[in-house]
Amino acid sequence: MGSPKTLEQAGVAILASRMCELGNDPCGGSEVVLWEDREILRNTGIPVRVYGRAAHNGAPVTKLAMRTRLPLISSLEYCGGLLLREHRSVLISYNEPTIAALAPSRAIVRFDWSTALPKYWKLPGWLSRFQRGLYLFPSESERQSFLRLYPLIPNDSTVVVPNGVDLKLFRPAKGADGGLRVGYAGQWSQGKGVSQLLGGWGLVRKQLPTAELYLAGGARLWKNVTTSPVAEPLAKRVERMAKEGLLQIVGELKRSEMSAFWNSVSVAVVPSLCEAFGLVALEALACGVPVVASAVGGLREIIVDGECGLLVPPNDPRKLAEALVSLLSNEPLRKRLAEGARRRAEAFSLERRSEALLGLLSRRAEMR
Repeated sequence: MGSPKTLEQAGVAILASRMCELGNDPCGGSEVVLWEDREILRNTGIPVRVYGRAAHNGAPVTKLAMRTRLPLISSLEYCGGLLLREHRSVLISYNEPTIAALAPSRAIVRFDWSTALPKYWKLPGWLSRFQRGLYLFPSESERQSFLRLYPLIPNDSTVVVPNGVDLKLFRPAKGADGGLRVGYAGQWSQGKGVSQLLGGWGLVRKQLPTAELYLAGGARLWKNVTTSPVAEPLAKRVERMAKEGLLQIVGELKRSEMSAFWNSVSVAVVPSLCEAFGLVALEALACGVPVVASAVGGLREIIVDGECGLLVPPNDPRKLAEALVSLLSNEPLRKRLAEGARRRAEAFSLERRSEALLGLLSRRAEMR
């Protein structure tokens, strides 16, 4: 690791995606990680500033104005606006890869979801700059997907640092008994597999009429400055099933309330169709709750099938239902996986992530 003094002198600037609005509680996992990054740096005595397109609720964010809506030009404008303010700092850019070309020696591009490099990335003069950037992924699966798409980017320009979980905030509660209750938390969106969950839940209820499904979250895309055209129909479907007594709507919960939510259920379900990491699954595991999850992306690296949860094929409501029924109807299996859940979560402590992040930032500081 490089000299902490070097990093303290340089400081760090965090750039949120221009698609996002910061300052939400509840919020999506990527915003959780962004603020964790800020706290890691602050607790180490490193100056850190957060920049973004939009923020509210008094969030400590410097807003970057944008005058154009064209994606390519807006990216250059947005990232260029950061560089006009930050001349010396190490840069962490969330899903804004243009910064790698504008400041290759001091930028780290973090990918919380799959994001394409700009179309000009292979053009003469640009390729060498993108090759010198450093690209950070929360899972090996996401890193490999990136390298397959961009084989000209060197392997050693990419690195994996898994997300971490606050093991003090998320922990098992004494005497907690979720009974035959399944919990889902997150956005009510197609990509999160909510349609598949709703379809599969009907099959679960046919076999286990007393089973309960509790949905936390909502249809609002928490971090996005735009709205999803399919959010409203999906929300109506959820509300209709709630009126029919097939599920319970918990609604949006603050982050401080999520541990209590997970401790109120006996099984967590994460039916995503794609997932770069899957922080919500990790938080459930930390509470000692086994997870039934789609075998996609980072979820395959978090969930050890048969040890702390069960993996099922994505976009398969029947297989999802079968896994949920197998856990809900088999208490010894459920208890065994619950014991393995907390142990698995301990491998993803915030302390480990903090050490890895500070090492990367020191590496960038030395290259300036």
